[in-house]
Amino acid sequence: MKSVKWILPLALIIFGASCKPKFDEATPKTGPVTEAVFASGKIEPKDAYILTAMFDGYILKSFVTENDIVKDGQELFRLDNRQQNTQVNIAKTNVDFARINASATSPALLQLKAQINAAKIKMETDSVTLTRYQRLATTNSVSKQDLDMANLNYRSSVSNYQAAMENYKASANKVSQDFSNSQSQLQNAQAGNQYYNLQAIGSGKIYQIFKKQGDLVRKGDQVAQLGNPDSTVINMDIDEGSISKIVIGQQVLVELNTQKNKTYEARVSKIYPHFNESSQSYKVEARFVTDPQGLISGTQLQANIITNKKDNALLIPHKFVMGGNKVLVQKDKKNDTVAITTGIVSDDWIEVLTGLNATDKIVKPR
Repeated sequence: MKSVKWILPLALIIFGASCKPKFDEATPKTGPVTEAVFASGKIEPKDAYILTAMFDGYILKSFVTENDIVKDGQELFRLDNRQQNTQVNIAKTNVDFARINASATSPALLQLKAQINAAKIKMETDSVTLTRYQRLATTNSVSKQDLDMANLNYRSSVSNYQAAMENYKASANKVSQDFSNSQSQLQNAQAGNQYYNLQAIGSGKIYQIFKKQGDLVRKGDQVAQLGNPDSTVINMDIDEGSISKIVIGQQVLVELNTQKNKTYEARVSKIYPHFNESSQSYKVEARFVTDPQGLISGTQLQANIITNKKDNALLIPHKFVMGGNKVLVQKDKKNDTVAITTGIVSDDWIEVLTGLNATDKIVKPR
């Protein structure tokens, strides 16, 4: 019985000790802290552009390969333009036909001129007849009915002559306009023909070729990517919540997927104001301080854009901060909730601006 009396209190003591809450403890430290915005992106040539097909056709000839340096206006690809040549030939035939119709010896215009001459002769004849009848009417040598008929015939012939003149003018204007339109159509057809020869826009380097010789190209298809051979840029995607922190000139630490664990320095050079709906991000451009050797266009990368830093900040670990920027502070073996004002937030540390001092002990239940 005595052994039982002693064992029970001992068990209670052990149980009570095991139920006591356990806490992680820390004190604020003073040191440097850096705030950064993470971004993914890729390497692209500066002033890059995509060479696009304007018409359908097969690539008859490819004159370039990747890494070639090309000049402004240099022919890069030639598409099959037989269908377009047919359109050009049809347009030339239409021009020749319209030129004949618009010439002074045009059969249609000559016929209209003949109608004018006939109407003029009849008008002059009817004028002479009317004058003679009017003279005879003064001596009552012709009836009033004959005089009226002569007057009616003359007025009718005048109207016919004027109508023939107007018809000629209208027809001459129409064939002249048709000739001008057919020339414009020929020029358009010939201009369209040149788009089957894909040329470089400015000097540059061939970075990618998407279509090879023999491939069918549709209107709007991408054929090749060109860009500045002497410079590359870093294009990064930034989320909506972080874009307001980015400014021109900020330091960027870049790690290329092709060179893990090696960091290159760059600077923010451009912030695009447009929000990309497909990627749900903003585009930010940066330039290397010193270009790494052997950069390849399209190389994927991760970057940290340094948005803020301090050399001497009061810091506490992330895990000690509760919702509403509150922490538990241990004073006289009691834990009090204290609200703090935070500053720079890094991956592991949070800067404390107000609410704590360097001697405070903060705790967090395990």
